[in-house]
Amino acid sequence: MKFVLWVTTLAIVSVAHAQTAQEGKSKDVPEFLRQLASTRKTIADGYVRWTEATKVKDVDAVVSLYTDDATILPEEGEPVSGKDAVRAFYREWYAKKDKLVEQKSENINSVQTGDLLIDSTTYSGVLIMDGKEMVFRGKRLVIWKREFQGPWKILRDTWNKSPMSND
Repeated sequence: MKFVLWVTTLAIVSVAHAQTAQEGKSKDVPEFLRQLASTRKTIADGYVRWTEATKVKDVDAVVSLYTDDATILPEEGEPVSGKDAVRAFYREWYAKKDKLVEQKSENINSVQTGDLLIDSTTYSGVLIMDGKEMVFRGKRLVIWKREFQGPWKILRDTWNKSPMSND
């Protein structure tokens, strides 16, 4: 009986110590790193929303990710500035027969200062073009802006293809 009591006490002390150690670790993380991690998650979610909207060619959902004064610098295209022009760009792009099947984005690095975050990413995916699946990959530079007491939105957006590797 003493052995069971001793093992139970040891288990309770171990659990309490582990919880205290974990709480101490979270307190050791500086606030700006916690904030950056939270912002990175929000930005990653933005890329997912962009991909999901593009898969179904939902112009309004994509445009909602951009600020009113956004500028897009598309590959092989002229600059597009302002929400109406961004809307027209996506409406024209989505009118094509091409269909996005999947796209994944991977962060290269991010720099945040105040309400601006500059984000470099790579992307890869599958597109149906002329009835055939095409694998693609590229890189993207996006400047996200946090609107006053609001969400992060895309202020500047540019992308271009990367050569396919021969792996």
